[in-house]
Amino acid sequence: MPRDTKGRPGTADWPARRREGVDQVGQGFSVNARKLAEGSQDTTSLLSRCEAIAADAMQAITGMGGAAGHAALASALSGAAEQGTKAFLDLGTAYRHVASGLTTTASTYTQTEQDLVSRSENILRGRL
Repeated sequence: MPRDTKGRPGTADWPARRREGVDQVGQGFSVNARKLAEGSQDTTSLLSRCEAIAADAMQAITGMGGAAGHAALASALSGAAEQGTKAFLDLGTAYRHVASGLTTTASTYTQTEQDLVSRSENILRGRL
């Protein structure tokens, strides 16, 4: 705390300095809640792109099977399309899980920061 000219703690601008300190309480976290939320949006966006690619790939494989004119090849390509679809659905589940986890974690960090600010204000006001 800054001191006055006689070495006593300076208190003239205490309310302004107190407010600055309280606003900065949560800034010591190594994790940024805003970045987590952005990561969730990025993951969801990536999922959308993967779903579009998967749909195109499965449609192409299915189309090749129908155009092959060979029953065994068409069956094999149909099986590959089914396996590919399952793999992309599993991947989509993983992407959704990650996005949800990022969103939940961002919310937890935001709530923790708000709680710290509130508790800090109470401590500074002597309301433990």
